[in-house]
Amino acid sequence: MNALPTEAEALVSRIEGMLAQAEELLASGGSDEAAYALRETERRYLPDTLKAYLDVPPARRDETAGMMLVEQLRLLERATVQRLGVLAESAQIALAANGAFLTERFGPLDALPEAPATELVDPSTAPPATLVRRLFERLEAQAGPEPGAILERAGEQLAAAFPAIASVRRAGLLGRGAVEAVALDVPRRDDLLRYMLARTRQGGVEATVTRFLRGIKNKTLAVDVDEWTRGLIEDLSAYAERERGAHETLTRLFRERR
Repeated sequence: MNALPTEAEALVSRIEGMLAQAEELLASGGSDEAAYALRETERRYLPDTLKAYLDVPPARRDETAGMMLVEQLRLLERATVQRLGVLAESAQIALAANGAFLTERFGPLDALPEAPATELVDPSTAPPATLVRRLFERLEAQAGPEPGAILERAGEQLAAAFPAIASVRRAGLLGRGAVEAVALDVPRRDDLLRYMLARTRQGGVEATVTRFLRGIKNKTLAVDVDEWTRGLIEDLSAYAERERGAHETLTRLFRERR
């Protein structure tokens, strides 16, 4: 990434951000042209475009070569925006159709009785996604709005639930002080995302996400804590679904704290 022109880096970051948004839509297995184009952009079009530029000897990567790369990335960006819009529209149409079906099948919402209060989760039968969501609900309820408390609770609970991928950095010579940063390296299908919460000099909390592709660190993005949490819940749920050991640790933790 450091070898790319500044404008090209910004374009790559925007394209990767849109492809990350498309992952959930693509998980449904759509096989139309838009879904295919988005998959190929991540798998082939974007990497091949960058490789073509980086294959040019450094001494020949002049302004003309940089302009060619930027133009090609702009094309990819606009095509990705268009395909993502088509895919999102298809998902919205499917959602509306499902709502119409449910209303026809069960009647309007106002005609049905209120649901009883949510029952306690049985960790032995609950799916990993449910356990992960409940873990974050507990963390948020116990921590409250104070940034330092959020870090402390995250350091304690996330490290206990996901010890294989979580790391905690504490202040003090012996590492026994307040939590300064919490990081989770969550492996996904083709890459790894490092979700990090870190204390700022002003006493707040900064949330970042760093992508590692084939072990190589890509750009780090600063995001708001809510967006960070939503992404982490989704990726941890998928991780716990794949990794039996992670699922067992999460289940055991809920059994001990019931």
